[in-house]
Amino acid sequence: MLVLSCASVIALAQGEVKTDSTATTSPVKLPAPTDTPSAATPPATTSPSVSGEIIDRIVAVVEDEAIFESDVDQAVRQYFFQKGQSSVTPAERDEVFDDALQNLINDKLVIAQAGRLGIDVPFADVEAQVKKAIDENTKQLGGEDAFGRQLQQEGLSLDELKKLYRTQIRNRMLVERVLQKDMQKEHKDPTPEELRKFYDENKLRLPPRPEVAHLKTIFIGFDTSTGSTAEAKKKIDALRARIVGGEKFEDVAKAESDDPSSTLGGDLGFVKPEDLREPNFAKAASTLAVGQLSEPVLTVYGYHLIEVTDKRPDTGEVHLRHILVRAEPTDKDVEEVFATANKVHADLVAGASFDSLAARYNTDPAADKQGDLGWLKVSELPEFFREVLANLKPGDISQVTRESTGFRIVELMARDAERPYEFSEIQTELKQYYAQQSFGSSYDEYVKDLRKKFSVEVR
Repeated sequence: MLVLSCASVIALAQGEVKTDSTATTSPVKLPAPTDTPSAATPPATTSPSVSGEIIDRIVAVVEDEAIFESDVDQAVRQYFFQKGQSSVTPAERDEVFDDALQNLINDKLVIAQAGRLGIDVPFADVEAQVKKAIDENTKQLGGEDAFGRQLQQEGLSLDELKKLYRTQIRNRMLVERVLQKDMQKEHKDPTPEELRKFYDENKLRLPPRPEVAHLKTIFIGFDTSTGSTAEAKKKIDALRARIVGGEKFEDVAKAESDDPSSTLGGDLGFVKPEDLREPNFAKAASTLAVGQLSEPVLTVYGYHLIEVTDKRPDTGEVHLRHILVRAEPTDKDVEEVFATANKVHADLVAGASFDSLAARYNTDPAADKQGDLGWLKVSELPEFFREVLANLKPGDISQVTRESTGFRIVELMARDAERPYEFSEIQTELKQYYAQQSFGSSYDEYVKDLRKKFSVEVR
């Protein structure tokens, strides 16, 4: 079921802090209509069906706000859904139910405090987040058609889902703003002595430093060959002419794009240009005006047409859609690039400078001008990449390796096995852990104090 958490994740200036065991993100399944009572549902001891059978009941009341058993059941289902746990014992369910109920009571208390402080959330801010949630889940489900089928399966209209989201998102944003106002003033950065003590007391519970490798690379893409991009360029020019001539971007993307986003009309959602891996793509994304169609942009994948449909100046994000025409290399192109890669490898074995050859031949945008990829987590490398490294010692140069878009040569500079972090290596993360622990303790005391100010009845 797709339901947004309220105060399960509390966003403060020091970052997002998980405050409870039932914190939720957004699983793909949509909520059934009985999962969450509307904010307009009148308080009642029970909710009878037409036949008189009780189908819901109130389990707690905070001030005049009721918490229904279905509210808590929903949180419990989400918790086990996200854990991937389909078989649950009654004892496990009861424990999570009790935790979820207390968290919902805490949410209601903080929302009541928002009313007392005169804190509200502008409707436009809520609507922006509702749209974002709908867009993200449409994309997760595989497009508007799949999203519509899921809505139908759950017995919901789009308007009903938006209404549900408005309530949940507004509550979540209220909680965040109250805590920022009431608790931010209590946050203090730890002293060096406090941070060192925290490290010594918690180092065995901190996640280990993963295995890492320092790599250099020379990647020679098929787009460097003399003919691989010619057909792709011809096709992308024709597609651009169709859009300029009046065809809808999304229609052309659905029919012609070679990217998986084609099912969404080329929609990539909101992204930060600096997070995009391909420099040519990132440059276009950051310089295009809203509604402007790019000229063909060449990357290792082929040619792209890019359009920015919206911008968020406060976060630096842009809403992108694109069309990709892959540059499919011919056998001749593959042979040409393979010959170049073999020549580079022979020069390296003969003692040529890796840095100078990388500066001349490397087309991997993740590396610097000398082909340096820096320290990378071994577990996050593609499987074939890990296989290449398995037989290398520091200072070794790999054989020429074929990838989907070209050929690669790797030099292993150094390798460091998984181990505990040293204090000097984890300063930033330690401050975040410290802030989370301090916040968790402060939050517990904060809601205890709120329970003294507002009436809470658990039934």
